[in-house]
Amino acid sequence: MRINGTTKSALANHLGESISGAITIRAFEEEDCFFAKNLDLVDKNASPYFYNFAATEWLIQRLEIMSASVLSSSAFVMALLPQGTFSPGRNYINTTYFCGLYKHHVASNTGQN
Repeated sequence: MRINGTTKSALANHLGESISGAITIRAFEEEDCFFAKNLDLVDKNASPYFYNFAATEWLIQRLEIMSASVLSSSAFVMALLPQGTFSPGRNYINTTYFCGLYKHHVASNTGQN
């Protein structure tokens, strides 16, 4: 929140100055300079969100890979066990429980509850 306030105040200040000095800016034909400065401030304001989004996506990807490998290996082990060790219903319950647990794990670790 503090980063947002720091970057947004510069953007709001520049926008206010641009609006109040619009006649002077046009008189000296400096529209392109002010527009470029505005775009630069917008980029600086959006960059923390971009990095946060990228880190969250990286975490989701890693959690999905780990969960898929655990689910695949446990399903493979259940298939290799001698017949009658677990009932098919028990295998189904274990698999669906793990899938639900995996979705909850990803959502809770990425703040998407």
